[in-house]
Amino acid sequence: MKDKDQGVIIAQSAGFCPGVKKAIDCVFALEAAGKNPVYTIGPLIHNKQVTDNLEAKGITAIDTLAEAKNKNGVLVIRAHGITPNFQKEVEAQGMQVVDATCPLVKKAHNVIEKYAAQGYDTVIVGDAGHAEVIGLVGYSAGRAVVVATQEEARKLPPFEKVNIVAQTTQKEETFYSIAKIIKEKAKDCLISNTICEPTKQRQQETISLAKNADLVIVVGGKHSANTARLAKLCGELCPKVLHIESEEEINPAEILSPKRILITAGASTPSWVIEKVAAKIKGLRHKNKSIFGVFENFWAFLVNNSIYSALAAVCLTYVCINLQGAKENIFLYLLAGFSIFTLTLVNKDYSKNLKQNKKVYYALASGGALFAFLCSLHFNIYIILPTLLFLTLGIVYPLRYKLKLFINIPGIRDVLTALGWCFVCVYVPSSSQGLILRKSAWLALSYGVMLVFIRSVILSIGTEYKDIILGKESFYKAFGLMKTKIAITLIILALTGVLVNLLLIGYKRPLVAMLLAGHLYTIAIAVYFYSRKVPRTVASDTLIDGQFYLLMLLTFIAVNLF
Repeated sequence: MKDKDQGVIIAQSAGFCPGVKKAIDCVFALEAAGKNPVYTIGPLIHNKQVTDNLEAKGITAIDTLAEAKNKNGVLVIRAHGITPNFQKEVEAQGMQVVDATCPLVKKAHNVIEKYAAQGYDTVIVGDAGHAEVIGLVGYSAGRAVVVATQEEARKLPPFEKVNIVAQTTQKEETFYSIAKIIKEKAKDCLISNTICEPTKQRQQETISLAKNADLVIVVGGKHSANTARLAKLCGELCPKVLHIESEEEINPAEILSPKRILITAGASTPSWVIEKVAAKIKGLRHKNKSIFGVFENFWAFLVNNSIYSALAAVCLTYVCINLQGAKENIFLYLLAGFSIFTLTLVNKDYSKNLKQNKKVYYALASGGALFAFLCSLHFNIYIILPTLLFLTLGIVYPLRYKLKLFINIPGIRDVLTALGWCFVCVYVPSSSQGLILRKSAWLALSYGVMLVFIRSVILSIGTEYKDIILGKESFYKAFGLMKTKIAITLIILALTGVLVNLLLIGYKRPLVAMLLAGHLYTIAIAVYFYSRKVPRTVASDTLIDGQFYLLMLLTFIAVNLF
């Protein structure tokens, strides 16, 4: 995505590369499956925010095999890869071994190994001592040399047969300039460009954007080689470059005067970190400009703190009360709002929040849970006890890793979310008024479950595109994008069929006609978010949950004007 708000442009290629995402997916899947402990050989990636999140889930980085004291655990080979000899040592430990080496690094291994077996020496253009380069050297049959500059290349002796490869995150221009020098020293020279495609795309975009920027901010770990290389590349194109790890390092004095600011990031930097940097910069540059900025911040507060979603649940409750013919009661709306506020807040991803923010969220959620329970006391025991159970399970769910409660059911999170919403939005109104056995109650329940399931899956996809890692408890991660699209399409068709049939048989015709009109918005939202990569933002959350506000408005019109 490119965002030019306040003169700030975010590089479209910024964020996790596929190899990093694959490795993180791997360890989260192991943890979710109950594998314990999970050891990664070296830090999985060079990003402190992500490694802190991994440690919080019991995924530990080790420097030596001796540190893997629990032999019932799992050893994970990180994306950088390791040498063949070290891999044999790892496998000899008698522990389960999972290879999360980036496929593009594996490709480089295979290229080196293939030509080394044919008698070729190997020259690796890269950073000696980097974990990936150490692994590459291991496949060269002991005939490899590593160079990083043209000067080092000129000092190399002549070669009979040489294969020149690159560390996968190398700058392409540097690789070819060094390869040209070495080629002149060899009788038989192969140039194997093993720079990965995401790196090439990142470099190309950076070059095109950085030369027109007044300031480039490169976000990523200070120990990340590819991030440092990206910062160096920007330094050749832009008058000023800042390399930061998080928004806390931003100095207001440095970002107020430049007209055009480019934000880019290394391959190990998640999109949510980039967004936090961008949000702080825009906020600082937006001060004292207009009343719109105040409203924008207020709206972001409502969305980010689950208030907007809680009110969306109130809207859905209103729709379902009228769809099943129940009577309105203020406690029905309060119970729905406070319950969804609580559960949405405690199930937020905290990898992008400081620990003290997490404590504040839990304090607010606890207050919401208390109010929800007090509201349930207005009803009968068949609502009070399920409400207590529902709130307890929802609060415990994000603590499942610490409590060793592993839920390894594909797609369970989206299913439970849909059922949870419909418990307070549909079941409570019908049960409190003795309507639970009526067909209208089951109609409202089916309608609500399908709507909320679609909503939950769309949000999950946006969460994944934001580089917040999801496990297979998410429907999208469990079944993949294509199967998810098919499932959602079938649900939308079923929902459309139900509404059309109700209209034809004359059931609450004005209301159903309005809901059918509102259903077009749901279809548009699904098509839009399934047809492109849209990470979760305040705007996307507003659009997705906005369907419930629209449905409430249409229901109000149908009930009061027809």
